[in-house]
Amino acid sequence: MTTLAPVAVSPIKLTRRGRLVLSTLSFATMLAISLVSLFGIATSSANASNETTNSTTTQIVVAPGETLWTIAARVNPEIDPRAVIDQIMDLNVINGSNVYAGQVLLVP
Repeated sequence: MTTLAPVAVSPIKLTRRGRLVLSTLSFATMLAISLVSLFGIATSSANASNETTNSTTTQIVVAPGETLWTIAARVNPEIDPRAVIDQIMDLNVINGSNVYAGQVLLVP
């Protein structure tokens, strides 16, 4: 049986210029990935907002004492108010459930 003799492997040593090139390429790659991700997300959300505003919507003015629940029940009584509230919040970019009298809302 024949065995191979161990081979000495010397580690790779980068010069200053090599380290600079490697770090620059790494930074450029990360920057490119970040920009593509950022613009991809911005484009997809812009398309989504265009799609939602192109659907049939109407504007209403919130009356004193009205809540999103009463508005949802009034504008679309045959659908679960929670689903309508979600649509209203998406259409108007509302984070909370607070609306105020006189506020103009887009409703489905």
